[in-house]
Amino acid sequence: MRLFRLAPLLLLLSASTSQAQSQENSAQGQPPALVVTAKVEKERVRSSLTLTGTANPSRISAVAAEGEGRVETMAAREGDRVAKGDVLVTLRTLPLKLELAEARAALSEIEARLAKASGDRGRARALYSKGFISEEELESRQTEEKTLARQAERAQATLRRLEDRLQRMAVRAPFAGRVVEERTEVGQWVQESDPVVLLADLSAVKIRVPVPEKHIAELDRESSAEVRFEALPEEKFSGHVSAVIPQADTAARTFPVEVTVPNPDSRILAGMLTRVTFEVGQPRPALLVTKDALVPQPEGGGYLVKVEQGVAQIVPVKVLGSHGERYAVESLGPPLSPGDEIVVRGNERLRPGQRITTSAAPAGEKAR
Repeated sequence: MRLFRLAPLLLLLSASTSQAQSQENSAQGQPPALVVTAKVEKERVRSSLTLTGTANPSRISAVAAEGEGRVETMAAREGDRVAKGDVLVTLRTLPLKLELAEARAALSEIEARLAKASGDRGRARALYSKGFISEEELESRQTEEKTLARQAERAQATLRRLEDRLQRMAVRAPFAGRVVEERTEVGQWVQESDPVVLLADLSAVKIRVPVPEKHIAELDRESSAEVRFEALPEEKFSGHVSAVIPQADTAARTFPVEVTVPNPDSRILAGMLTRVTFEVGQPRPALLVTKDALVPQPEGGGYLVKVEQGVAQIVPVKVLGSHGERYAVESLGPPLSPGDEIVVRGNERLRPGQRITTSAAPAGEKAR
């Protein structure tokens, strides 16, 4: 009875072995495939810790109006880039300009009277020295001049205040950035301190990631990090730890860590999903292969193609971490040793046992 139950399994194993042998024989019958290869390396590396986060502007400000009035123009719209000092919004200025013209006329009149009073005081002093007028009359001329001088000072202060108000009717960017939201529109009345636009500085982005408690002591300000964005899959960015927040999430046992990434060309946009990789732990020996050597599999993991006596040998591997343009790997099948030759270009189309002709990777190939 037991032999009867084992019969289907034996038949299945026999069929699988025959199929693999058939594929290998077929591969050996093909002409050699020309591929590019590189060597497996062994180095001491630290473990990698990859965490997800979201890109945020280095600065974001709800820019407010410094005066009140009706919005006359929207000089900057959502998505626009602006430099520091650029006009964002202008308010209606005609009533203020009329006040300013009136204040200038009043100051001009006072200055004319002051000039006359100054002349009168000079002549009075000369007449007094000759005894033609009394001391009281001289003091009257001096008092008149001082009174007009104080009036001129007040008029000048009023004029400067109106000029300042006129300048503040144009709301300007406090720093270079991009307008991410409009908070008003042409024709709307705004009060002093009402926000008119939301302005974001994307010259650098800040990413906050939750670091597990056991790793927080290994990070400090200026620790480096490798950053990749889902929207920019072909690029990697270098960042550094700009802040370690000393307040844990008691439920998750993680600490917020802020990573700053330079963004001079503004390719990184606010809200992009990102993966931040830190190096943690003590250095340990590991086998390293260029990332081009790994053939990923849909179910996870992947394999390398090792060159063994001129034929392709499939080596399933476990990826232990990412180190720049290389992976630290561990073989899950045939042994893998430092110096082994692995295929870095043309590996996706190779089959087990297929004959191959190798060409060493050119200088810098591993950095692809």
